[in-house]
Amino acid sequence: MSLSALGGAILAALLWRRADAAPGARPLAVFILLVGVWSVGLLVPNRLGVALMSLAPLGGAIFVHFAARLSGRCGCLIRWAYAIGGTAMLAALANTAGGFVPWPGIGMLFRYEGAGLMAGFVTIGLAAFGHGMLLDAWRKAEGVHRRQVTLVLTSSALGLVSVTGLAFPLIGIDVPPWPLLVQPFYIVVLAYAVLRYRLMAVNRWAVRAVGWFLLIGLAGVVSAVSAGLVAEQAGAPFAWTALALLAGLSLAAPVRRLADRIIYPDGEVSAADLAHWRQDLAEADDDDELTVRAEHLLTQRLGGVPLNELDQAPPGPRRVAEVMAEVVAQAKADLSRRRTFVERQRLAELGALAATIAHDIRNPMNIISMAVADAEPDTKGEVKTQLARMEALVRDLLDYAKPWRIEKLEIDLAAAIAEADSAVEHELPPGLTLTADPLRLRQALVNLLDNARAAGGRVRVAAERQPDAVVIHVCDDGPGIPEDIRASLFQPFISRSPGGTGLGLAVVAKVMAAHGGSVGLGQRSGWSTCFTLRFPA
Repeated sequence: MSLSALGGAILAALLWRRADAAPGARPLAVFILLVGVWSVGLLVPNRLGVALMSLAPLGGAIFVHFAARLSGRCGCLIRWAYAIGGTAMLAALANTAGGFVPWPGIGMLFRYEGAGLMAGFVTIGLAAFGHGMLLDAWRKAEGVHRRQVTLVLTSSALGLVSVTGLAFPLIGIDVPPWPLLVQPFYIVVLAYAVLRYRLMAVNRWAVRAVGWFLLIGLAGVVSAVSAGLVAEQAGAPFAWTALALLAGLSLAAPVRRLADRIIYPDGEVSAADLAHWRQDLAEADDDDELTVRAEHLLTQRLGGVPLNELDQAPPGPRRVAEVMAEVVAQAKADLSRRRTFVERQRLAELGALAATIAHDIRNPMNIISMAVADAEPDTKGEVKTQLARMEALVRDLLDYAKPWRIEKLEIDLAAAIAEADSAVEHELPPGLTLTADPLRLRQALVNLLDNARAAGGRVRVAAERQPDAVVIHVCDDGPGIPEDIRASLFQPFISRSPGGTGLGLAVVAKVMAAHGGSVGLGQRSGWSTCFTLRFPA
């Protein structure tokens, strides 16, 4: 009974905390707590114990409340149940529900009498009514809901066995009320029945519990056998003890697998499954292909369970999906590492190429500049413009290809935007700051603002602080981004303007990656193009 009281309090707290996980969780939490309080009544053979034993009809009403919620019945039934149960409880409290009598083997045992018997019959009636609703719901339900109701009804069988222990004093069975020993299992199975299909964590606890139960049972058998052998061969007790321990250790793994099969039917993932999944996912070239492959593999493994209904699936398929999610996460990490390695190799090759270009092209550029020193002003100006463009391209290429080290500081965003373009229109919260490298932030803003200016029309910078990031929007109302370059917009040598170098947006993407942030095309009302920078808070 002490275990029932303690377990009832713990399970009630868990159910109340997870009340959104399943219908009827809150009334069930109160019911289990009341069962624990009622159990305390059996431990205190005095007036307090009698009062606690009088709470039984209220427990019946709460069970009706739980059954109605689980089966989707109307609230009027709940109100009538509370009215009947509350009246019976008050009558038992006012007229004494019974008393404690000496009982062999346990000392004192409660016996319902008078108003207590009436309260007991009301409790039985309410419980029968609640189980009737559950049986009707079981008949109409399908899938997970039917399995859940089945498990609740199974737990009720344990509850029925448990309460028969209190019938011993009424019918004169002069033996210890051993059925009461089942009560802790009843409240555990009842809570598990509700949460099994809604909270996967309880299934992991259940695997441990079943595993320990099987191991303890096996240990008992081994101990009994070894004790008999020791009695026959008293000369080697330590050898038999060691043998029993080794037997327990050797059985641990098979028992764990058996517990897994009991708790997660159709949820076993073999080493061959894992190897096949990893090999298939390793062939994906990007995140989208990885997702498609994972969905295909999971659909094959689960058979007829639709992926969009996994939250309603039994624990077995859901466990398979959880294992697949872990494998996919590992595959994504591997894909990211491969991409990073390829990107580093590409940048190293690009850096070597850029250094060669810079060396080989600057000498001819100087010769061209000197050759047109005496040319017509228009020709000289055009050559100067094109040479400046070539110099900018070489400079940007060298900067993009080399490794970067960033030094993050707290930056006033309004000041940073004014330094990049003092004339730009902006919309910023007062005093907004972010942590970034000042030089690289200015470089990213200048590149975006230059692109926006080249597109023509108005340009505006807006920013906001979100819980996990500072977000900057650089928008213009120019002609927008052509559809044919949207997918590769941030790759080198892709330009939205005819005179661009094609490195501006690639540099912005590199700046954001160096800060652990991101850049992408966004949408804001009234603007044709918006680039969104997201800096981690």
